[in-house]
Amino acid sequence: MIAAAPRLFTLDAHWSSDESRWLHRSAVFMDAVRVGNFEQTRVAHHPGVTTMWVAGLRQAFGTDDVWASLKDLALARWFLGVAVLAGIAAAFFLLHRLFSFWPAMFAWALLAINPFFLAQSRRVHTDALATVFILLTVLLFVLYCVSPMQRRYLIFSGIAFGLACLSKSYSLILLPWMPVCLLLFRRSGQGGRQFLSHAFSSGLLFLNCSLLTGLVLWPIFWTPLFGLLGLCLLGMTLLLTLAKRRTRIGLTGSAAAVLILVGFFALRAVWQVFSGVEWAMTTAHEVEHFFLGKVVYDPGWLFYLFALSIKSTPFTLPLAVLGVLFLWKERKTTQQAARQLRIAVSLICGVFLFIVCLSLTAKKFSRYLLPVFPMIDVLAGVGIFCGMNWVGKQFRPARLRQVGQIACVILVFALTAVPVVAMHPYYGTYYNLCWKVVDITEIITVGEASGLDLAAKYLNQKPNASMLSVQVSPLGTEFFRYYFVGTAYRADKSLVEGTSQRGAADYEVVYIRDSQIGRVPQTGTRNGKLEHTVTLNGIAQVWIYRISQKGQEE
Repeated sequence: MIAAAPRLFTLDAHWSSDESRWLHRSAVFMDAVRVGNFEQTRVAHHPGVTTMWVAGLRQAFGTDDVWASLKDLALARWFLGVAVLAGIAAAFFLLHRLFSFWPAMFAWALLAINPFFLAQSRRVHTDALATVFILLTVLLFVLYCVSPMQRRYLIFSGIAFGLACLSKSYSLILLPWMPVCLLLFRRSGQGGRQFLSHAFSSGLLFLNCSLLTGLVLWPIFWTPLFGLLGLCLLGMTLLLTLAKRRTRIGLTGSAAAVLILVGFFALRAVWQVFSGVEWAMTTAHEVEHFFLGKVVYDPGWLFYLFALSIKSTPFTLPLAVLGVLFLWKERKTTQQAARQLRIAVSLICGVFLFIVCLSLTAKKFSRYLLPVFPMIDVLAGVGIFCGMNWVGKQFRPARLRQVGQIACVILVFALTAVPVVAMHPYYGTYYNLCWKVVDITEIITVGEASGLDLAAKYLNQKPNASMLSVQVSPLGTEFFRYYFVGTAYRADKSLVEGTSQRGAADYEVVYIRDSQIGRVPQTGTRNGKLEHTVTLNGIAQVWIYRISQKGQEE
């Protein structure tokens, strides 16, 4: 209930950045599928195919208009929330196989109430779905490394990776992680040639399943040519799956040739996507960041380290470190502890790889780092379990031991969950309580468009609100106008949408994101009177100024 309620209720609140764009894209995507114009399903370079499929389901319950409304937003968010919930439910069962019940339950609980992941789960975008599929890919692949005879884990891991790549292009970062993971779980006594053969055949089957997933779910590949190529790839995949432990060289070579052939034609069909990825990696965003007191386009190498610390909960990182230390200490006592330490190291490698690779790019957003949070939550869940056992050892009577363990777990989750739930539905405003001693607005960009809907509702209560004209700071206009009954326009535009000229403004709404990067003062801040401030989580998010006619003339 705690996991589902925040993702499935109050979904028309707090319109966020790029959501109108993805609602529009999903409508275009579904229309192209409906009329059989499959070439037009290459809508974005992300590529965001899973987001467009899931968000596009709303058209069965809403209108066919590509320009969204609050109803469309809520429906799309609901379908995305259901998909995310299904993904993290599957993750629990995989965690249960990797660890025991309680570490898996603790890890899943931390993941379910992770405020950063929760905020992105309520957003029509690509990052939440990509994160879920990346997590499933990692867990399934680790399960295969632990039990290499169970090829079904490898097959499902490949399918999950295909879904992850269809969701967000940064999922490709997992490709260099996989050989590292195979190396970590290399069996003692396994020769170099045998290991390379095993790694090559495993990678081949994995990539075959990933590519097949892309061919099936992306309509751009629904052509006779790709149908034939897909059948060849499927045949080779089945042969690799049914082959004995030692795959013959001829079969491996043939499967590799088919994979290369199909991959070549697939790459040609979606080359514009990869061109867009290259542009995103080398070009900073057109809107500036505010980071460490400076307005910059590329915040540099420290950005993701600060984002990781600020967006996590107070216990997550310490518990993750504690879990790894406990596993390291117990690595020689049992075979299970040694195996779980390898699992922990593989997750750490994944976190490190994402941070490094994302830091190399010019375009940076904190949400790009979202895939590392579930991995850290898994380690923190192990840390809670190990800490609970340590606390239990401090009490000799069995009854006192159980009471102490239960009290410890309840305290950790209460101190973690209560501040998160208190943010509903504005989970994007959450930041680590350890940063309360400083002004977070002087360190990193905040906002997430939170509070602009509350500002609109405040002005909607004014007499004759529909007759009011409100000037909004540039980055907040889009999110404000969906909730305001009057006329709203950007402060840096001379025309009101749908009218021939701009009328005199009665109010100005200033959004904190604009304030941080220096896009104020405007009319209201220069000549108006501050009437109302929208504050969330102790941070002033939006300021409403009453503008006098005399002030505008000046």
